[in-house]
Amino acid sequence: MKIGLIGFGFMGKAFVHSLSSINHYYKKYIPNVEISGVVTSSFESSKKIDLKRYNIKNAYRDIDHLLEDEEIDSIYIATPNTLHLEQLLAAIEANKNILCDKPLAVNPEQSKRIIKSQRPAKIYQMMFEYRNFPAIREIKSLIEKKKIGNIINFKASYLHGSYLDIERPMSWRLKEGGGSVSDLAPHIIDLCNFLVGDITLISGFKRNIISKRPKKKKSKILEDVTVDDYAACLCETEDGITGMLDVSRLSMGSIDELTLTINGTKGTLKWNLEELNFYKHLTDEGSKKVFAVNDFHNLTDFPPGKVSNGWLRAHTHSVYQYISRVSNIKLPKKELEYIPSFEDGHKVQSSLNLFTDYNS
Repeated sequence: MKIGLIGFGFMGKAFVHSLSSINHYYKKYIPNVEISGVVTSSFESSKKIDLKRYNIKNAYRDIDHLLEDEEIDSIYIATPNTLHLEQLLAAIEANKNILCDKPLAVNPEQSKRIIKSQRPAKIYQMMFEYRNFPAIREIKSLIEKKKIGNIINFKASYLHGSYLDIERPMSWRLKEGGGSVSDLAPHIIDLCNFLVGDITLISGFKRNIISKRPKKKKSKILEDVTVDDYAACLCETEDGITGMLDVSRLSMGSIDELTLTINGTKGTLKWNLEELNFYKHLTDEGSKKVFAVNDFHNLTDFPPGKVSNGWLRAHTHSVYQYISRVSNIKLPKKELEYIPSFEDGHKVQSSLNLFTDYNS
């Protein structure tokens, strides 16, 4: 298998790490997988990548040249959100398998175009890696087994403090296609869809708090911020279960704080990304904190407790799922049910679009 990377920021580097790790973790050896090329925003920036360090064969002049390489059969897209539509349609037209970072697009009209363009013989997968945390898998199992009874309601929150510094300069995340809703909400909406049921109705708002930022680092020239810093909503699933969601990039003290609470008639389940190896199970008999460590779904050679369960490990599992499917390696039926499709990306996109415009 020969893979092309479109984008090489943080997520591109994470992909390289994950790809290099899968044959160390998993029972099934996947041979002959290589990163044949990378393309970034310009040929100049692509040429600056240390290809030897990251074990990448070539830096391509532009996306067209990469997609024209018939030996490359798979693409990973990790670029700014506004670029996804054009790049995905081009990769689909070039008959490539695709793994795409979230969100799928910037609005449901775009994501609908993408899923309508899919080709039946190809693999298309979203990078919703939070589904792969052992604690989330155990929570899903408890819900399916009715260990908390019927679900009454749920609450999910994703908080960062990374944009509180008013001197933080402009970037693509502070322009069209960025914002807290596009950046953070896809993860909690997908988790709620995965665990509770598809969200079909949202009544909420998004708001811009810091309205101007320096054009560049230490610049005195200020630019308008056109996207949201904070958003909140009430929502409902297709089965009528109600919930509350909120996201913020202006939460002091929060590094990567995603919290989830699911209340049922017989109990409550709670999880926090900042303590991702644990979840809480509350019943009328009391509360217990469970260490949710396993062997990553019976697919690895590592015994439980010997596999790091950090964010990067869940990301690696997403890459393993994708590489296995493209390589025609059989995965357990339950595992296949957990893998997010472009259709799942479209569902999330449809929910994101229901937040009303922010108030300056």
